[in-house]
Amino acid sequence: MATFDSDEQETVDAIKEFWRAYGNIVIMVVVAVVVGFGGTKWWQHHTMTKAQAASATFNKLEKAEAGDETDKVGALSQELIAEYGGTYYADLARLNLAKAVSDNGDYQQAIDLVRDVIAENRDASLISLAKLRLAALYLIMEQYDLAMIALDGDAGSSMSGLFADMRGDIYAAQKLNDEARAAYEEALDRLQEGNPWVDIVQIKIDSLGSQ
Repeated sequence: MATFDSDEQETVDAIKEFWRAYGNIVIMVVVAVVVGFGGTKWWQHHTMTKAQAASATFNKLEKAEAGDETDKVGALSQELIAEYGGTYYADLARLNLAKAVSDNGDYQQAIDLVRDVIAENRDASLISLAKLRLAALYLIMEQYDLAMIALDGDAGSSMSGLFADMRGDIYAAQKLNDEARAAYEEALDRLQEGNPWVDIVQIKIDSLGSQ
């Protein structure tokens, strides 16, 4: 495990804070989208019984996560992946499990899980979230080129601000302050008004100005 100086540690801490702040929120939003707009695709590929079973298991996973039952979250995530691997719920479980194992320092397993979501190419929102998490993992491992590559492609308007912010983190970790500032300013332009992440991005910009 690499040793970080104070500036790098701040970057790592900010990434971890993003995961804590947005992980569950984004998952809930994606689930709402899937339920609200993806029903037709779902019923075309799965029987009602299987869909209900996957949904029930995911509900249990959400409750375990809300109760901070780490072991149960891991077990339910594994069950969803094994039993319903071709579903949106399984991809959500992969992202959940990736967060859990990365919190325990197993970054390579987290990377493999996130890359599986990207490879499935099942849903644009999930892919954007997976790319963002993949970049964060590579950044923690100080693999900056791979972190940037992870952000390639269209992020979609709802995620473009977070993608720009992550690019800023990658530049800042390499002490490329001008590039970092430009990326953070792009993030501010793209983040929606009222997004709590705006204040964090502004703090990052202010920190660059004092260096």
